[in-house]
Amino acid sequence: MPTALDLTYKEHLYIQNKERIADQEKQYAYYSGDSDKMKEYLKKVLEITYRDNDIEKTQINYINLTKKMIDQMAVVYRDPASRYFESLKPTKDTEGNENRTAQDKLTLEFNSRLPNNLSSIDNEAHRQAKLSNCSLTFVTIDKKKKLIKYVVNPVYKYTVEIDDEGNLSRLMYDRYLKDKKGRDELFTVVWENKKHYLLDSFGNESAPKENPDMVNPYGVIPVVQLKMHISDDYFGEGQNDLININEQINLLLTKIITNDILFATEGTTLAINCEFNKKSTIDGTLVSKEVQTGKKHPISVDNVRTDMVTPSIQHITTSPYINEIKDYIDWYIKFIASMKGLNPSAILAQLKDTSDYQKIMDAVDQMEMRKDDLEPCRIYEKDRFDLTKLVWNTHAEEIGEKKITDDGFVFKVDFAEIGIHKTIQDEQAEFEFNLKYNLTTPAEFLMNKNPDLTIEQAEKIIEKNKKDNDALKKQMTRLEQLTQPQDKVKEPASVGL
Repeated sequence: MPTALDLTYKEHLYIQNKERIADQEKQYAYYSGDSDKMKEYLKKVLEITYRDNDIEKTQINYINLTKKMIDQMAVVYRDPASRYFESLKPTKDTEGNENRTAQDKLTLEFNSRLPNNLSSIDNEAHRQAKLSNCSLTFVTIDKKKKLIKYVVNPVYKYTVEIDDEGNLSRLMYDRYLKDKKGRDELFTVVWENKKHYLLDSFGNESAPKENPDMVNPYGVIPVVQLKMHISDDYFGEGQNDLININEQINLLLTKIITNDILFATEGTTLAINCEFNKKSTIDGTLVSKEVQTGKKHPISVDNVRTDMVTPSIQHITTSPYINEIKDYIDWYIKFIASMKGLNPSAILAQLKDTSDYQKIMDAVDQMEMRKDDLEPCRIYEKDRFDLTKLVWNTHAEEIGEKKITDDGFVFKVDFAEIGIHKTIQDEQAEFEFNLKYNLTTPAEFLMNKNPDLTIEQAEKIIEKNKKDNDALKKQMTRLEQLTQPQDKVKEPASVGL
């Protein structure tokens, strides 16, 4: 029988989780640019200052500053990472070179089982982690395509429980599934280390369609976390300060456009002693119009003594602080950009400096952010590989594929470096230097320009271009010979008789 203290503690956890979900849902709404939710949040802020009737007539204006800044901050996966295997005991071939046949084969087999859109998934996982401090990647398998499948959902959709050591012991999320009659019904999907089952709206357990025994086949919850900072609770603190500033900027934009530009500069008509708002009788009751502002709703002042103020109509405007508010918005954006380690020139278009020096400084800022994120991303990659191997090997026989056997090898990840901006002359000089000392090849240079190419494709392109260029040179040489002016044949000198 739970005690009053137990119930109080559970209620505390419930309230905490509810607040956490609300914060994370708001973070994701701003990042994803959900216009309906952003307007809803903004209207709640407007209610503090304005009446409901005024808000209904207000043109809501907003920008998605959050996504732009999060994308600038998440740079580790901006270029695809390279995943490969290294042998723990490398062997030599007959010429004394390292024999890489086995590890290259394992690398090729493993990468061929990964999702085709892996680069997009990596970026999404990292960006959501930068947004909410933690992202969760579900690892499953696509049995039809015979590929590993990674699913990254917003963390506000998950409810978690942790054990005494801080490890994930239970994970739950809501999902609509078909009931026995084919109708959509909301279930809570539950994963535990030993069990996998569904809960209906009444809390009754039932078996998932693909798992009638309700047994977790992996022995662990098939989800990997990417956590940017370790904190007291499981998820940690997200970018609430960025969301708050984004919301305040949207409030200022709404005010400056609706009140200061549309209403204040346009002004209103002021009528004195014109009796525009004269009361009338409706069903025996005296009523008058509501005084409204704007060009369509003149302000009417009646019953003023005509010997003091003669009847008149005039147009009046105010002097709104438009430039001051614009400067404040720019300052606010610069402020939060600096707080997040970003260069304001990368956020504000009008401040963007396209000089080579500025581009170099932007790359340096990104290098610093990349360095801070590398360790969490390496932990994430290692945990994801271990879980990927477990999930794949669990289903390998079922889908008719070989298991991943990496005994004697170690899994490694090479994250792409942040490139410093180079001029065309710098790139050419660097390539010629590397080519001179056999540090690169034309194929590698072409792959740097087009990362989607393989070494074989790059070599074929270069070979084809060489043949075409050689043929063109021969044609040009022959054309030059035909068009070159010929020496005239000299007549034999006359011989005197």
